[in-house]
Amino acid sequence: MKKVIKFILFLVGVRYILNLLDENVHVKEQITKLRNELANLETEDLEIKIKDFFKKYDSTFRDTEDTQEDS
Repeated sequence: MKKVIKFILFLVGVRYILNLLDENVHVKEQITKLRNELANLETEDLEIKIKDFFKKYDSTFRDTEDTQEDS
């Protein structure tokens, strides 16, 4: 009888540990997704700032998006 109880407790413990590891993997995936989204936002922000800079200081600069809007 003690062996059965020990075996059941062992299975419950293993299942608990596996659930923790699964949650850890899920959290790591979410962190990676958020890092990628943040990098994309920073890239877009830098592109906008560079375009604004060139528009301000280079009178011959034409943005491809501007030319498409003008057409």
